[in-house]
Amino acid sequence: MSGSTIRGVLQTYWALAVANLAARLEGRQLLPRTDFTTADLRGELLIAAPPAKVYESLIDSAQASAWFGYPIGIEPWVGGRYAMGGFESGYAAKVVDLEPGRRMSIDWGPTGVTTWELAESQGKTKLTFVQSGFDEQNPPYAAWSGTVAGFGELVRFHELPDWQPIWLPDPTPVP
Repeated sequence: MSGSTIRGVLQTYWALAVANLAARLEGRQLLPRTDFTTADLRGELLIAAPPAKVYESLIDSAQASAWFGYPIGIEPWVGGRYAMGGFESGYAAKVVDLEPGRRMSIDWGPTGVTTWELAESQGKTKLTFVQSGFDEQNPPYAAWSGTVAGFGELVRFHELPDWQPIWLPDPTPVP
């Protein structure tokens, strides 16, 4: 994922391909593309759920770990940690902006800042997400593709009554 090899891009490319295959087979919207010709990393999704429920699933460690398919430790306050792999993973990004119920920004260091924002849209939730503040000569495509694939599962998490993740569970518990 560091960008030093193609492995991170390939890993998240396949995660995104599988997430899009699931979307296609279930008759859902396809996910935003990873455009390897631009450094503009932004996307939108509509989720058939109220913003409050979507917000909770984005800031609660247990729910986020379930739909993302990988342990995520989240301290949902400005200055809090956001740790892929859980808090014991050795690396945690920092929450740099939080508007409860609406928006969060996470600083990942060299790969930039991920920001997501929620808005009500005709009884659904519009999720807008952006990756910014990175070296535009070396966009974090691996991180971006992984984020998009994860958000595809977030849509399924909220929209399928008998939701089952498309990802195999990670046996590592999130503290």
